[in-house]
Amino acid sequence: MVSGSRCTPSPPPASIPWTDQVSDMNQFVTDVVVAGSGLLGLATAFELLSRDLDVTVVGPRTGDHAGQASRAAGAMLTVFSEVEASHDPQRVSLEVGERLAARTGYEAWLDRIGTASKRALRLLPGVWVISNGYGPDDAANLRAIAETAKTHGCRAEFASPSAVPGLAPQVRAHEALWLPDEASVDPTALVEALATVLTAHPRCRWLDTTVTTVSERGEHVAVDAADGSTVLAAHLVLAAGAGTTGLLAPSLAKQVEAPPLRSGRGVSLLARVPFSLPAAVRTPNRGFACGSHMVPRGDGTIYLGATNRLSTEPDYSQPAALDEIATLIHDASAELNTHLRDAALIEVRVGHRPVTLDHLPLFGRTGHPMIHLATGTYRCGVLLAPHAAVIVADGITAPGSTATHPYSPRRAMHLPVLDDLIDGATRGLVDMLCQPGGNLPPGTHEMLERFLEAALHELAAGTSTRAVAVRRLWQRAPMAECLPLLLDAAGRIR
Repeated sequence: MVSGSRCTPSPPPASIPWTDQVSDMNQFVTDVVVAGSGLLGLATAFELLSRDLDVTVVGPRTGDHAGQASRAAGAMLTVFSEVEASHDPQRVSLEVGERLAARTGYEAWLDRIGTASKRALRLLPGVWVISNGYGPDDAANLRAIAETAKTHGCRAEFASPSAVPGLAPQVRAHEALWLPDEASVDPTALVEALATVLTAHPRCRWLDTTVTTVSERGEHVAVDAADGSTVLAAHLVLAAGAGTTGLLAPSLAKQVEAPPLRSGRGVSLLARVPFSLPAAVRTPNRGFACGSHMVPRGDGTIYLGATNRLSTEPDYSQPAALDEIATLIHDASAELNTHLRDAALIEVRVGHRPVTLDHLPLFGRTGHPMIHLATGTYRCGVLLAPHAAVIVADGITAPGSTATHPYSPRRAMHLPVLDDLIDGATRGLVDMLCQPGGNLPPGTHEMLERFLEAALHELAAGTSTRAVAVRRLWQRAPMAECLPLLLDAAGRIR
């Protein structure tokens, strides 16, 4: 039983020992099947096993894990540094509260995994956030971050940029903010440690394959896999990232009524650098992304990230584009450390972050009593993993206990109106267009903002083929990150 769990586990309805098999040797039965082998799926399986349930994980154990967000993540535990000055205060209070709840028990969670796996897992404490001339809202964002941290009883200390270890930018930094209660972790080491625990656990089976279809069979959920096997379960946890809801058979999808998911495609790099970096360094969020950041990985290796491009139909096989890599290297060299130009490239990673239309995660029971979600975490999946696991497990072992949670898949979603969003988001659009490191003549940044705002308003209200196509795309992804796609769509249509 996990310390801090909010309920006493009890067997779910129609529980069947996982050791039983039906007549077909490729069919298995279990209490809970977890579809997906990213961090959220493995964390949920780990939590369910601690509640004396039999678990089957269906997802890749080997291979390159193409497109998986967990292994491509920077894994900064950014409770406060994702806050922006323009964010709604009630929304900030909600999200920071949930992130802080996850952060509070993170060390204990790592200790449990480390003990069970016999692997050393550690957090690197602290995150630096710096501001510079590239971000017109940086100063306001740093103050919003600091005020939010102090409101929640955590430290936030302003310092001279010269005091930031590893910071040697081309563009002069104006301010630096030290957040000692944030941290970073190596997500690959964490995922492998969890995998070691699960594969050795006597009540866990891991099928090294992918889910193809989920359907209902009698009193159980049936999960069909690419290797021809089928798992029958009393409960299913869908934790397959941005592709989660596409696994459901049409008749079942109607009952589940899962909110739509989109992908925030991110490209990141691993590099060996000629300088020391004891703690993560980042800029505030910018241009619909999380800014430039360097995260130490040990032995002179750093993680450099990350881009963010919204996709309504993610292609997990698509490799990184050269302009994505160029943006990473140029911006990080200019804003964080010029010696990155001399770094040795180790690996390029591509991950698809699952994101909902209202940007809040999906944790817990859906409209179908046997199907639960653990996805939609966007840029906070590594931080929220243990918290998500408890919420999902509570929904299984204590039905109804999480129905009113703000991250419930059954919540009402409040989506923005395109005209309202255009008024407040064109600055981010211009920032994105100017990457990597583009400079506009004085005064033209605001001029371009006003022009784009007017043009997008015209498209939103127009009747032309171009306007209709833009509105159709917006209906599929009504969120700020869609604005670059709208601009691209408007330019392609003749």
